[in-house]
Amino acid sequence: MKKLSTAMGISLAMIAGPAVAAFEGAAELGATIVSGNTETTSIKGKVDSKHTIGEWSNQYLAETLYAEDGDTRSAERYYLLGQTNYPSTGRHYFFAMASGEIDKFSGYDYVATAALGYGHRFIEQETMTLVAEAGPGYSYKAVDQDDNPGGQNENDVIIRAKAEFWWRFSENAEFKQLLTTEYAFDGATISRSETSVSANLVGNLAMKVGYNIRHNSDPQVGKESTDTELLATLLYKF
Repeated sequence: MKKLSTAMGISLAMIAGPAVAAFEGAAELGATIVSGNTETTSIKGKVDSKHTIGEWSNQYLAETLYAEDGDTRSAERYYLLGQTNYPSTGRHYFFAMASGEIDKFSGYDYVATAALGYGHRFIEQETMTLVAEAGPGYSYKAVDQDDNPGGQNENDVIIRAKAEFWWRFSENAEFKQLLTTEYAFDGATISRSETSVSANLVGNLAMKVGYNIRHNSDPQVGKESTDTELLATLLYKF
């Protein structure tokens, strides 16, 4: 019995070890609170993790932004994304993804997207990676009836494309550029750009500065086509 227990313990350790080692990601948080003659509050949070299980590589992303100017809410956005890639290594892979976004100031109640397709790892080095992917998908945009009474919900067949470049240009600093677009054949095309530089502070803690752009080719009535975001956050890598 003792030998069996020991063997089971070793087996479980062998199984659990790779699973833990294959899980990585980062959590970031930034907040600004100003009081006195001017009262503003903004909170930015994001968790982006990747988990490799055998030949499958999975990404889980959650992001939120909230801001107030005085007693008036000026921004509120929530974004979730899940994606799986197969195989997890090699130049070529196939992907399937789904995302959902609630942006109280976009003119939509929510936007849901799903797509699948082909990806290619052009560069895969210890200090630099470059990947691109594209494939067909579907997007559903539910119009905010409070902002646009009688507005029609959008059901679109899309082509989703993504390019992501990462470069660790020094021992303690790295650069990242992410571009995505969801091209709609008969509706609004939504594109995003995320540019950031991060530098290690101590241990797994880093400082990140980023600039994000979100563009809607056919915004709802009274809404701007482009949103920009300049941010500084603390980043914890795990």
